Amino acid sequence: MAKNHNHEHEHNHSAECCCGHNHEHNGDSCSCGHDHAHEELNKKEFAGKVISAGLLLIIGYILNELTENGVLNVPSFVYLLCFGISYLIVGFDIIKETVEGIIHGDVFNENFLMGIASIGAFCVGEYTEGCTVMLLFTIGEFLQSLAVQKSRKSIKDMLELKPESVTVLRNSKEICVKPEDVKVGELLIVKPGEKLDLDGKITEGSAEVDMKALTGESIPVSKSEGDTVLAGSVVADGALTIEVIKEYKDSTVSRILDMIEDAEDNKSKTEQSITRFARIYTPIVCLVALLIILVPPLFFGGEWSDWIYRGLSALVVSCPCAIVISIPLAFFGGIGACSKQGVLVKGSNFLESLAKADTAVFDKTGTVTSGKFEYVSCECHNCKCSDNQHRELLGIIAACERFSTHPLAKSINLAFGHYSDSLDVKDAKNYSGMGVSAIVDGVKYYVGNEKLMALAGVDYTPTELIGTAVYCCSDTDFMGDIVFADIIKQDSRDTIFELKAQGMDYTVMLTGDRKEIADDIASKAGIVTAHSKLLPDEKVNKVKELQQQGRTVLYIGDGINDAPVLAQADVGVAMGGIGSDAAIEASDMVIMGDSLSKIPLARRIAKKTMRIEHENIIFSLAVKLIILVGCAVGIFDENAMWLAVFGDVGVCLIATANALRTLRVNKKS
Repeated sequence: MAKNHNHEHEHNHSAECCCGHNHEHNGDSCSCGHDHAHEELNKKEFAGKVISAGLLLIIGYILNELTENGVLNVPSFVYLLCFGISYLIVGFDIIKETVEGIIHGDVFNENFLMGIASIGAFCVGEYTEGCTVMLLFTIGEFLQSLAVQKSRKSIKDMLELKPESVTVLRNSKEICVKPEDVKVGELLIVKPGEKLDLDGKITEGSAEVDMKALTGESIPVSKSEGDTVLAGSVVADGALTIEVIKEYKDSTVSRILDMIEDAEDNKSKTEQSITRFARIYTPIVCLVALLIILVPPLFFGGEWSDWIYRGLSALVVSCPCAIVISIPLAFFGGIGACSKQGVLVKGSNFLESLAKADTAVFDKTGTVTSGKFEYVSCECHNCKCSDNQHRELLGIIAACERFSTHPLAKSINLAFGHYSDSLDVKDAKNYSGMGVSAIVDGVKYYVGNEKLMALAGVDYTPTELIGTAVYCCSDTDFMGDIVFADIIKQDSRDTIFELKAQGMDYTVMLTGDRKEIADDIASKAGIVTAHSKLLPDEKVNKVKELQQQGRTVLYIGDGINDAPVLAQADVGVAMGGIGSDAAIEASDMVIMGDSLSKIPLARRIAKKTMRIEHENIIFSLAVKLIILVGCAVGIFDENAMWLAVFGDVGVCLIATANALRTLRVNKKS
């Protein structure tokens, strides 16, 4: 089934919190009190609270112990005051959030569990445990927020955040304006060491351009007059004058920031399951804790204080925050790790699908091949060429292809565009998957593949050469053909071999080119199956057939024609370096460059992310279950609350630390 892509952005929306419940978000704040690490955390304020609460807790504990052992005769209100102030310093906000949650109908969350358990501990005289639960819970929340902030920062650092101003040349003067105020066609002045904030084309100057923020590649790329440069790039040396080709809202930086924002809303099936689990799990464990408190004293003569203590311990250990925090964090860390390597993933659901994919389907031109065509031969039929260079035919073909964005059209104009400089071109038209037509010096010509020749209704002579043939005809006559050979990318074969080693056992290539060319490229690249002479809708049908066989399909493409099949695939990957806007918008992942080697790297990150989230689920549930059962049957009577604190805060921190391993990337298999 085709995916439903939604690229509209709502900044004030309802979103699921780490505690597994829906809260209204406005900007960066959440009504449940969690800031989700959107804002810079006040470390000094936190340290002051923890130190003061910790010191008061220690003083209260010492005074209480010395009084109970008869060493001192301190009035009880003194150490109770120490415990009470210590508790309020770290627990006031949590109790406040608990009350607000109850008022808003959000009862069974982590704040409720901790609030009830800690207050209950005070009620049964376990003051030290009550304060310690709240203190450690606060420390754990802060460390988790730092972890989330680190994960988010790994993505934001990729783009160095939104630019504040750019230098524009207006009326022969350099002025600073906001990027949003710059119009297409205006000239930017970018000096050495500055970051480019809008997409543009160099009109003057040359420089080494660092594109690491976009592609993950550390080696600068040489750019000169006429070359396109993308927002997010840094000019290493030399000054450039750049003509803006896209407004800021359409620039690479802006689109990536929007995609990152969308990525938070595209949750994986695992995250959705964990959220549903938390909503059911929390009320159940509250009921279990209540039964532990009530049943033994009422029916079996148990001591109320003992069983209340055990029930409160069960409440503490059963808090599901270890799972509902660490799982989204693992996925977000995986997305951040991919971003650092120049692979933009639009949501954790696509990262999950990438890990599960068992079939890789490739477009040919610009994906498996470089899209840089080498001229092979030219054959004239009904054109009047005055020499063996076939200038008339080459000029007509170049004129018709002048406005096409296909890589082959660009190669033709690069090689033979000068033959068409004097020709008048009108009414250029694109035929999807077939070619183009145009009126050149008053005569209509069709330039494209065999299907376009058939559409024109003209008899033509197919070439027997291996390569991509471009045929040319008028309304009445077949003019001839030229043949180009596409070049396989250097990393294509290695990429396909590595994907197979990762368990992606079936590889397919879909192309509109001839069978012999498709088979030749597939053989050289190590692709199992090649389907040729396909139109865009036929590519979609091929992917549907694979999905109907139960396969999870990864599709990699770059052109406008690939947009429908990118949307149909379980995971659509667009080549951002050379890909069309339509392909990038329709895709689930974007490679900010044209290197296929980033795909197995992203898949390794995805598989590592899935492995870590499985580890966290199993570890968290196992530890909690052991401690919960131990509390229920009385095995941990003396240390129940301390073990419960470990089962909640300790397990949560361990799971969070494990989740952060997704940020570490090993580029080698």
